[in-house]
Amino acid sequence: MNKALVLPLSLIVYGALTLYAPSQLAMFSSGEENILRHAREPLQAFFQSGAHSPLYALLLKAAPQRGTVGPHWAGLLCGLAGIAAAARMLRSLAGAHAAPGALLLLAASPLLISQTRTLSPAPTVLLLVTLSYALFWTYLRGGQLGLLASWAVVSILAFSAQAGLIYLPITQALIALAYRTRYPQHQGLYWPALAAITGLWIALFWQPLNRDWTVHLAGVTPKQSAFALDAFAALSTGVSGIEAIAGAGLFALLLFSGLRACADWRKDARRSLLVGSLCAPYLLYALSLGNSALLVGALPSLCGLCAMGLRLYPRWARQGIWAVLLLTYCWSYWHLYT
Repeated sequence: MNKALVLPLSLIVYGALTLYAPSQLAMFSSGEENILRHAREPLQAFFQSGAHSPLYALLLKAAPQRGTVGPHWAGLLCGLAGIAAAARMLRSLAGAHAAPGALLLLAASPLLISQTRTLSPAPTVLLLVTLSYALFWTYLRGGQLGLLASWAVVSILAFSAQAGLIYLPITQALIALAYRTRYPQHQGLYWPALAAITGLWIALFWQPLNRDWTVHLAGVTPKQSAFALDAFAALSTGVSGIEAIAGAGLFALLLFSGLRACADWRKDARRSLLVGSLCAPYLLYALSLGNSALLVGALPSLCGLCAMGLRLYPRWARQGIWAVLLLTYCWSYWHLYT
C-alpha cells in the first residue's frame, strides 16, 4: 500500500467505525448522563465534585448538544486529530517502516472506537498523549525554544483533560535523565519547565487524587492480580474475559517480538520512550482500577511495538497475522455493536 494513503485511510476507518449505528450514540447510560450534568455546571462546581477532567468538561460545554450524535462530536474530532498526531509520533519512535501498520491498528482499535462512542475523555487523551511525545522527542533532538513551550502547554492541557496524565512529563523526564549525556545541550530550560508543570499539577489535583487513590489502593488484594491480564485484553482487543484469549494472545506475541526489536534501547532513546509510554499508563490504569481513558494513552505505543514485532516475521507469516488481527477486531466489533 502507498504510505501516503495510510493516514487518510486510517481517518476514514476511525470515523466510519465510530459513527456506525448512530442511533446507539443517542442512548446515554446513567454514567454518561452524570458526565453531561457535571459538564453543564459552572467549572468551580465541577472541581468541587471531585472530577479530574476539567478540560473535557469545557469541550462538552462547547460541543453541540442537538442531533443524533450530539456531544459525541467533541470526542470524534479529538480522535481524528489524535490519529493524525499519532502518525507523527509513530513515525518518530517506531520508525517509518512500522508506522503505517501501527497507525491502522490504532485507528481500528476496538478500545478506541468504544471509548469514542461513549462520553469519555479518552479521544482527548489520545490527542494530547501523541502530541506530547512527538513534541518532546523533537525538542530533545533539536532544542528549539518554541518546541519546549509547545510541549509545556500540551503537558498542562493533558493533565487538565485527565489528571493521571501527569505520567507524561514524569516518564519523559526519566528518559531525558537517562540519556542526558547524549542530549546535554537541550536540557538547560527543560528542567525548570518540568518543575513548573509538576507544581501546577500538585496545586490542582494532589488533594482529590491522593484521597481517591488511597481508597482504591486500600481495596487492592493479591486476588486482583488477574486484573492486569484483563487490562491487557481490554487494551488489545476491547473485550475481556474468555472471549479475548485468542486475540490478546496474538497481541502478546507481537508485543514480545516488538520488545526484541527494541534490544538496542541503551543506544536509542526512541525505543526506551516507546516502551515507557506503554508501561506508565498501563500501571496507572491498574492503580486506578479501571479508568479506560488512561488505558487509551497506552494504545499508540502498543500498536507501534506490535507493528515493529510484526516486521520480524517473513512475508507469508505477516499476511496470515494480519488476517487473524482482522478477524480479532471483527469479533470485538460484534460485541461492541450488539
